[in-house]
Amino acid sequence: MRRIVEDLLRVDGVVGSLLVGKDGLVVASTLLDPEDAEVLGAMSAAVYGEIDKSTRRIGVGGLTDTIINAQDGAVLMVESHELILVVIAQRTVNLGLVKMEMRKAASRIREAVPL
Repeated sequence: MRRIVEDLLRVDGVVGSLLVGKDGLVVASTLLDPEDAEVLGAMSAAVYGEIDKSTRRIGVGGLTDTIINAQDGAVLMVESHELILVVIAQRTVNLGLVKMEMRKAASRIREAVPL
């Protein structure tokens, strides 16, 4: 799993990535500070869960991925089974390329963790 999240760092503008359970527990991370990874993991799972509830409530189905754009960068999240792949990127990143690489990574995760 660690290799899958590390491979995302090859995309220019990606500064960190992690794989978390929907309960917020970190499975793998490229962040240097484990405490930062734990906080980001918990927050990512909470945000993903709330957006998922909202999309279901408004009738468009369960969430599959999301991009949160901020002033200095973006946070991208993609679901893969019961895990959430999270990428932190600089503002200048090619979001389409990151999403494509995240989908490939999500597929690798599904192969590694069968239901």
